[in-house]
Amino acid sequence: MAKNSSNPDVISGLLGVGSHFHGRINFNGTLRIDGVVCGEIISKKSKKSVLIITETAQVEADIIADIVIVSGMVSGNIKAIERLELHSPGRVEGMVYTSDFYIQDGALFQGECITIRHLSAEEKEALKLEGFYNIHSTNVLTSNRKAIQNLLDY
Repeated sequence: MAKNSSNPDVISGLLGVGSHFHGRINFNGTLRIDGVVCGEIISKKSKKSVLIITETAQVEADIIADIVIVSGMVSGNIKAIERLELHSPGRVEGMVYTSDFYIQDGALFQGECITIRHLSAEEKEALKLEGFYNIHSTNVLTSNRKAIQNLLDY
């Protein structure tokens, strides 16, 4: 069976339960995170990118992707160019840039959201290609930071 890298249902990368990563993840296609990540998660390619953060995931990172789906815990800034979905029992703390933002009952969002729906496709692509400015690094760390650090030290 041939791989179809343009199909967002095909997982092109996986960080499993019990995995710990510190640094920068660059990805194309669909990336699923079940473990712990501290750093950056970036997809700047023009192909559609999907980031799935499951219930077991704990992420302290700045994120850039077309579609971001969160059911776990995220502390950091997110550029979800097309859509951000926050599912229960998920939690997002930080600055969000997105065209569409869905929050399910039971999920928690604490931060600021800037809607980019009005931007042209070219402007959205430019927003995706640029990084985060230090002024937007809100550094809204929760009491879970110690738990994350303990897991990384494990």
